[in-house]
Amino acid sequence: MARGKIAILEDDMTLGAALKTAFERADFEAYFTSKPSEIQEYLERNNVMTLFVDCLLPTGSGVDFVEGLRKKFPPNSLDVVMMSGIFSDASVIKDTVRATKATAFLKKPFDLEEAIACVKTKDAPMQREDLSPRKALYLLFNKPKVSVREKRKAIEALEEIHGFDLPYLYSLLVETLASGHLNIVGQKGDVLGISFSNGRIVAVDIADKETQLGKLLIEAGYIYPDDLKEALSATTAKKLGDRLITANLLSPHAFNIALANQMSIRLSRTIIDMPVKVNFVATDVELTHPHIDSEAFSVFLHDWIASKIDFEWLKAHYTQWGDYSLAKSPAFSLDHPLLKMPLVAHFHGFVDFLTKGQSLNQMMDQKKFPEETAYKALHLLLAKGILIFADRAVSQDPAERIKVLKRLQSQLAHRNKLETWDVLVGFAGGSDSDVQFVFNEYKRLLGPQPPADQKEIAKIWEQLKQIGEEALKFAHGGSREKMKEEIAKQEVEAKIKASSLFEEARAALHKSLYTQAMPLLTKSLSLDPSLVKVKLHLIWARLGQAETRGGVKPQLLSEVEMDLLQVPPEEKYEALYSFVMGLFSKAKGDLPTAKKFFEKAYNLDNNFIAARREIAIIVGKTQKKDPLNRDLKELVAGFFNKKK
Repeated sequence: MARGKIAILEDDMTLGAALKTAFERADFEAYFTSKPSEIQEYLERNNVMTLFVDCLLPTGSGVDFVEGLRKKFPPNSLDVVMMSGIFSDASVIKDTVRATKATAFLKKPFDLEEAIACVKTKDAPMQREDLSPRKALYLLFNKPKVSVREKRKAIEALEEIHGFDLPYLYSLLVETLASGHLNIVGQKGDVLGISFSNGRIVAVDIADKETQLGKLLIEAGYIYPDDLKEALSATTAKKLGDRLITANLLSPHAFNIALANQMSIRLSRTIIDMPVKVNFVATDVELTHPHIDSEAFSVFLHDWIASKIDFEWLKAHYTQWGDYSLAKSPAFSLDHPLLKMPLVAHFHGFVDFLTKGQSLNQMMDQKKFPEETAYKALHLLLAKGILIFADRAVSQDPAERIKVLKRLQSQLAHRNKLETWDVLVGFAGGSDSDVQFVFNEYKRLLGPQPPADQKEIAKIWEQLKQIGEEALKFAHGGSREKMKEEIAKQEVEAKIKASSLFEEARAALHKSLYTQAMPLLTKSLSLDPSLVKVKLHLIWARLGQAETRGGVKPQLLSEVEMDLLQVPPEEKYEALYSFVMGLFSKAKGDLPTAKKFFEKAYNLDNNFIAARREIAIIVGKTQKKDPLNRDLKELVAGFFNKKK
């Protein structure tokens, strides 16, 4: 489906043909001629978005021609871009733009991408001067082809973003083969640094006290616990990796992989639910080992989006795109590695469903796929430029508009003023500090006031308008920080309660009291969604509870598989994760794999009694099934047992 129609009036046949080809490659339908009469006839027969006109034509002035067109094609119905290789004086250009009411003026020679950038797709907020840098960054989702220069320009303009924007920002820096240092400043003034060398991540400088290299090596299967003990006991000043390599307990290649994983975990910890300030300083950076290359980065990006980005944030973020359809970008191919990654591959026919021409809202309303994971898969495909947003898919007739307003209403329901403002920031795609921009974008989402005869729509619209005005007043006032402090105090109490319930639930799980543990875990998660490892314990409880009730059903296995995808990378190198993976493998009937996971969990934590118990159960089951593993006396006696 073409993104729209473009008309070109140009007497230079080479330039005209080149423009036509460029627009067609950008998924537009383009018509080119050197004759004004043919252009006028084409305009009358077609709904043209943008007309490109040379200022000097063989038959007369292009400016006069456009002025004559304006009686029938006013600026709100047709965008015009003027072109000239002769008119270069600033005052002449200004007069030309004023006379033709043009949206842009291109001085020849110009880059073809400059011409494409002049096109404003219908209802798309492109080329707006009031855009915040963060909003402009995400408008790259609306372009079929984005040059390296455009991406770098968008990166350089950034100042304040949200922590959940970082995976996309990292992706752009890798794609553009950037070299330099990305500085990230948190709200408390803490500074993080990430170094890039020609698109490879070579260093992650954060205050990280938790990433233990030994655990990473054991979990990955590169060393055994005894190897680690031996290396640590050696009296030498060498670092752990050098000790293991010198003692022939670890290969240098495996060590580099482990260090790259360590970097990915540290990167994962930068992705937080709060605003951050960023600054990229371009400079030459030496390529060192280990590093994260583009292939490894895609896997890490998948894991970060699956596990770190909050669902409610994604819903708010994509509200601005709700009326737009999706299309495959020129980078799309059926054998693209991204399509084989679990978030996307889990949903059969996901890409075809997304690109069949409906709006994003219409597709999500059908609930064909689980909403949370569908949004995450969509975000992954857009962040890597595999899909793009095309034109607005539907006109907002009353029936469609009331759906949009009700969706906004549901997202804002039951929230305090601070939470409401945060959601509005998500809707806008702007910066938390740019208060007026956020409010203007919210008004843009609401649209014009409905006519009085549309009573239901008018009522909801008025309520939403009032919510926005109250949020604006709150954001302008000095009560935001005060409310944050009050909420922080309440959260401390909630976290203490959540931690207490969590410990009670853990004790119940270790005693296999799954029914008792489940409500405790659910309550602790509601009190403190950031509670570490609570989701893994919930999976443990669900699988255990299902097993005691007669077996794990396929539907639960499918749900657990998606839940495991959403486990943060920093939790995947712990004994608990290996244990839960063992339970999952056991539920699927894969006992050999389950046993390996349980053994890995026990190697990581010798005090993990539940893991040792599961190993014993599996060993008991396999011995019963295998006559060669049975006691000789029992085996011989079995030969003489009489059949009943």
